[in-house]
Amino acid sequence: MPVFKLKVFDRMIVVELGKMMLGVMTVLSVILLSQRLVRVLSKVATGDIPTDAVLPMVGLNMALLTIKILPAALLLSILMVLGRMYRDQEMAAVFSAGIGLRKIYRAVFIFALPLFVITFFLSFAAGPYLMQGIEQIKVNSQTKLDIRGITDRRFNEYSRGDLVFYIEKITDDQKMVNVFIQNRQHGKLGITLSKGGEVRVDPDTGDRFIVLKDGNRYEGVPGRADFKLTEFEEYGAVVGEKEDAEIKFGVKEKYYNELVALNSPRASSELQRRWSIPLAVITFALLAVPISRVSPRAGMYGNLLTALLIYIVFENFISLSQSWLTKGVIEPWLGVWWVHLSMVGLAGVMITRMLGFDYVKNNILFKK
Repeated sequence: MPVFKLKVFDRMIVVELGKMMLGVMTVLSVILLSQRLVRVLSKVATGDIPTDAVLPMVGLNMALLTIKILPAALLLSILMVLGRMYRDQEMAAVFSAGIGLRKIYRAVFIFALPLFVITFFLSFAAGPYLMQGIEQIKVNSQTKLDIRGITDRRFNEYSRGDLVFYIEKITDDQKMVNVFIQNRQHGKLGITLSKGGEVRVDPDTGDRFIVLKDGNRYEGVPGRADFKLTEFEEYGAVVGEKEDAEIKFGVKEKYYNELVALNSPRASSELQRRWSIPLAVITFALLAVPISRVSPRAGMYGNLLTALLIYIVFENFISLSQSWLTKGVIEPWLGVWWVHLSMVGLAGVMITRMLGFDYVKNNILFKK
């Protein structure tokens, strides 16, 4: 049984692309991680999510972003590897050895095709799973309050303003001094003033309680005079109860068979978005080879700028096509496919300019 072996040139390109891809993914991941972390921490500061949800949220979002940036990382990797070979005149030696554009594409696609399969799996299987995890964290965050993030001498806002804490001082043993609490529930406004309080945790259930001492509570509907006043020596409330909230997933969280069953413009848009990610791997592999060609005396950053411009245009038209598809402006058969076909056509034009029309006609389109 014959064993498939990579040729020397193929192996060289695959190894170089693998190393470059790893470096590009690392750099992009660090940049995106910092941006995502800032966004998540801003939600923690406003009380939208608890602090113990930061790491899961960042991890799930990073996994989703990694799936999305795989095509862009491949584009940059091919440009930098082949661009360096052109700049160092290695390509001149490659061409003089009888290796043409067809064999260069062969080496590139030996690397790109497995990446296409991996990206396809991540987009259709892992993507919805990660989205469901993010939605689960968001819903659970609305049903529990992480009071460990409360700081003294500032207003601590939670649940989008429905709950506001103000504590004059928190002692070293985590006792609260002069506590103000405002909460809204079922149209009623409640204000609680207390001289002190503390946080307690139920060891069996893990629920968190805040226990206030020596205070007053005012409760009623704003604009009406029938407010209820309650004086208390000790007042306790559950502020971190663990409960399973009902979650309704949208189209982004649904799996392939569920989207097909919906048979709606929004579901079609989501399906085509997922297809666009692995297809972009093939599209960018076709585009990157002609873009990477540079003069030995020229730098490679001009081509990187061109690639960046193409990527921005590609992403914007994909997003625009999805919006059109959702609104019913264009038919599903057109969808986002026209963007990929346009990029393939652009790659064909660039290859024709690089090799000449007669060469393409005689050796590629109509090979003799």
